[in-house]
Amino acid sequence: MNILYMSMQCVSGGCDISHQKVKELLGLTMLVYEYGNSFKLESKETVEHFLEKCSKEEINLNETCMKVLNDFNVCSPMGTVEEFISDPDTDIQVGITKSDTNKRICVIFRGSESKSDWYYDLMIAKKDIGNDVYVHTGFYHQLHTNGVFDTIVKKLNQLLEENPDYEIFITGHSLGAALSTLFGYEFGITTDKKVCVVSFASPRVGNFKFKQEFESRENLCHYRVSNNRDIITATPMYRYHHCGKNICLYENSMEIKECDDISWWRFSFFYCWSIADHGVKLYYDRLVKNLW
Repeated sequence: MNILYMSMQCVSGGCDISHQKVKELLGLTMLVYEYGNSFKLESKETVEHFLEKCSKEEINLNETCMKVLNDFNVCSPMGTVEEFISDPDTDIQVGITKSDTNKRICVIFRGSESKSDWYYDLMIAKKDIGNDVYVHTGFYHQLHTNGVFDTIVKKLNQLLEENPDYEIFITGHSLGAALSTLFGYEFGITTDKKVCVVSFASPRVGNFKFKQEFESRENLCHYRVSNNRDIITATPMYRYHHCGKNICLYENSMEIKECDDISWWRFSFFYCWSIADHGVKLYYDRLVKNLW
């Protein structure tokens, strides 16, 4: 098997990332799809306590997600779900977790699942959010309707006040990746804390000025994980731009590149035409076997 091992460590905006950390964040994005349906932790309940009290029959998760949950019991047994937001009007779902073991606070956005999600996905007109920065209207409205953005920020600030030395990670898959990128930017410009976005299968979120502003902030970093020919990573195209560092997965290899080192063709429909490459499980399988 010709697996490309890269012994490098990514550094961007003062925030370095490891393969293990990215794998754990992808695990969270997988679990957020199932949260509230297949399993749910009580308020302040730890992963360890949840798994101790439940039998396998009580947790209706597929094999991969069950493995992810058991892995968290090893790497973050005292991990808790601090808040789970589910807005009935926009169908946005967001989990906020805390790991005392890893000193980490995560915000996890769920990807597209419903007609409401696709409605916001297809609102591709741009919204001016100031300083010549324009972003995808649908993503912006889903994030801000009914005060969801403010609710997340309030909870984050509370957790940071209680845990000032904890790292902040924002993550999600597909639509969740776009929302994580937008939220990371908007939250990042309100705080001096370092904010790291790790997105999976993300569409483009904003114009070139958005990319410039995001990448120029010292407290912001973005690792955008893509999978070979994933069609969603090519959308939308006209006057939209990807930002951050790209970690691209293939079947038996991976590569890490700065966004500016990637040609326009690489994330166009000429190359990215596969719906199958968009699945979160395939992302997980390829990430697991391709190390750096």
